[in-house]
Amino acid sequence: MNEEEAVSRVEEWLTDRGGEGTGALRVRRDYVVRATDGWNVTYNTVGWLDGTDPGAGLFPSPVAFVPDDGGEIRLDLELMAVSAAGDDPDAFTRWAEVVDPEFDPAAVPGLPVPKAAILRWEQHTLLGEPTGAVRANPDHRPGPRFAGRPAPESPVETLLGYLRVEWITPEEFVHWMLDLDVLAPAKDGHLQVRDFGDAGVRFVVYTSEAQVPSEYTVWQRIQPRVLLRRGKDNPGVGLLVNPGRPETFNVYPETLRQVADLELPAGTERPESVGRPAYFSGEYDTPAVANLRSLVDQARDNGYPLSSEELTLFTQAATLSFERSRAKYDGRPLPELPEDLFANGLVTHFYDNGEPRPSAWTFGKFYDPTLPVGSFAYPRLLGAYVGFALGDALGSGADPADGLPLGGLTRQLLFHTESVIRGLDPTPDKPEIPASLPAGGRPDGWVAKATAAAGPAPAEFSAMLATALAATVTGGVQGPADSTFYAMKVVRELVGSAAGHEVVHGAELLVNVFRAQLAAQNGEPAVANFLEGFDEYSGEVGELVKTVLDLRNDIGGDDIEQFDSIGDGRTPLSVLGRALFAAAKRGYDAEAALALAARGGSVTAALTGAMVGARLTVPGLPEAWLAAYAGLGVIDNLAGDAYYYFNRFGLPREPEERRRWEAKRYPRGDQ
Repeated sequence: MNEEEAVSRVEEWLTDRGGEGTGALRVRRDYVVRATDGWNVTYNTVGWLDGTDPGAGLFPSPVAFVPDDGGEIRLDLELMAVSAAGDDPDAFTRWAEVVDPEFDPAAVPGLPVPKAAILRWEQHTLLGEPTGAVRANPDHRPGPRFAGRPAPESPVETLLGYLRVEWITPEEFVHWMLDLDVLAPAKDGHLQVRDFGDAGVRFVVYTSEAQVPSEYTVWQRIQPRVLLRRGKDNPGVGLLVNPGRPETFNVYPETLRQVADLELPAGTERPESVGRPAYFSGEYDTPAVANLRSLVDQARDNGYPLSSEELTLFTQAATLSFERSRAKYDGRPLPELPEDLFANGLVTHFYDNGEPRPSAWTFGKFYDPTLPVGSFAYPRLLGAYVGFALGDALGSGADPADGLPLGGLTRQLLFHTESVIRGLDPTPDKPEIPASLPAGGRPDGWVAKATAAAGPAPAEFSAMLATALAATVTGGVQGPADSTFYAMKVVRELVGSAAGHEVVHGAELLVNVFRAQLAAQNGEPAVANFLEGFDEYSGEVGELVKTVLDLRNDIGGDDIEQFDSIGDGRTPLSVLGRALFAAAKRGYDAEAALALAARGGSVTAALTGAMVGARLTVPGLPEAWLAAYAGLGVIDNLAGDAYYYFNRFGLPREPEERRRWEAKRYPRGDQ
C-alpha cells in the first residue's frame, strides 16, 4: 500500500466519524508517515487545522494506523500518548523510519519499505524536530554491499541483492525481474535454451554484460516477460540465469505460476535491442595487437569487459610500446612519449637492468599474455598490491590532489615479493621451503632501481605484517605449494626469528584472509564474511577477531570511535585489528575504508588497502588515485611477474624465458 492509498482509506473511514463545519475531520497530509507494516495517518478538526475554531481541536491529534494487509483501521493509542511537553499540541511526536542507505525504492516501485530494510525509528515532534529518542529495529538486515556482495551492474542485480539479504521474497524478486532488462545470448542466430528433460526448458539469460562469458559475441536485451512469451506453448519453460558464473540460479516454471497467481500489475514493455561486446574497430593483425581478441575475452571471462574507450587506449598504447621496443632493438631513435602516460593508457614497466619501459596499461582487468587461471584470480592479486600501495601513500598523509608517492612500506613489500620469486620453486614437489630466502632489494636489481626514490619503511614491528601478501602469492600453482600450511612457512621465514609472537600470529591470520580473497574459485573477497566463517582462531588473535566483528556488526556505531577503541594503534595486533575493522565495515567503499584506516598511519592503511583492493579489484578503486600514484607501473610490473612466476602455465612452461629470469631479472640464491 502506498501513501495515497492509505490516505484515501482514512478519508473514507472519517466520513461517519466527524461533526459538521469546523468540527469536521481532515487528514493532516504533512504528518502521514510510514510505520511498521503500515501507515500512520494523523488527522484533526477543520477548525483547528485552519485556525478558524482552535477550540474544536482534538488533543492529542488522533493517529489512525492503516495496515498494509488491508486490515481494519485503528487508532494508535501508544503513539497518541507520547508527548514531550504536556498539553502543548505542537509537542506531539511521531516515529520516522530511517531506511538503510542501500535500499532504493525505485528498484521495487510500489513496494512499501520492507521492515528488514529499516535501520531504526527516530522520534520527531510534529514540527519535524528530533526528540533524540530512538527505537532499534531488531529485524533489520544489512544491505547487499555491506553484506559482502559485489556492486550491481544492472537493475536486476540490484534486485538480486535485495533478495539475497531477504529484503524481498523470491516471488517479489521474480515479479519485478520480469519487467527489467536481461541479456539473452545467441549463437548462429538462435537464442540459447537448455533442455532439462521432464523438468522443461530454460531460456539462458545474464543479468549484465559483465556476466556474459566470452563464448557469446551477441545477445538480445529483452524483458523476461517478453522472452517467456515465446515459450508459451511449452508448459515447463523457465529461466537459467548466469550459467557458468559463480551465482547461477533458476527461475522455475512453478515460481512463475505462483507470481502469476498474485495478479500483480505488469510493467511497461520496452523495445528489444541487440548488443555486442566492445571491440576495437581497427584491424587486429598488427604485431602489437595480434592477441587483442584473446585479451578482450580474458577480461570478459574475468567479469570486467573493456569499454570502447579502454580498447582504444590499450591498442594505441600497445602499438606505441611495440614501436619503441622495435626501435630500441634496431638502434633507431625512439618514438616520443606523451607527457601524461596514464591518460594515454601507459604505465612504466622496467627492463631487467632497471631501465624504464613504458607499457600498455591493462586497467587491472586482464593479464597480458593470456594464461589459464591458476589458484588465484589475477584481478584480485593485482588489486591487493595496488590497494596496499595506495593505502601506504594515503596513510603517510599524501593528498591525491598533489600526487601519491611510492612509499617505503610498499618498497618493502616489493622486496619481499622479489625474495620469494628468487628463492622458491614455483612448482615444488613437496611443501617444503629452503632454510633461508635471499634478501630482496638486490642493489643492482631492477626492483631496487625502480623504487630508489621511496623513503624507508616505518621502523616498527607491525611493518613486518606486509610479508603476508608476498607469502600468499607463492601458492598460485595447484599442488604442494597451494596451501595455507606452505604459505605460513614462507611468512615465518620472511618475518624472521626476531619478530615477536604478535607479528607472527598476525601475519598468519593475514595469510588466511588473503588466500580467501585471492582465490580464483569459491573465494571470499569480503573480509567480514571470511572472518565470520573461519573458526580456527584462539588466544589473542581469536579475541581480536571477535572484537573486530562485534564492532563491525554494530552498524550504527560511530566508525571513528570504534576504530580508535581497538588497542593503542601501535602494537602489531592493534594495527592489524584496526586495518581489519576498516576493511570489514567499509570495504565496499574504497574511499571510506581508506579514509578511516589512514587515521592509523601507513601500515594500517596499507593493510586495509590490500584487503579492499583484493575485494574491489583495480576497476573498483578511484581512478583519480590511480592517475595520481607515481609508482603504478612498478606495482603492476612486479605483481604481474609474481602471477606469471607462480602459475603452472606461466614461466614454468617457458624454459628459455626462465633461464633469462634466473640469470638477470631474478637471479637465484645469493647472486
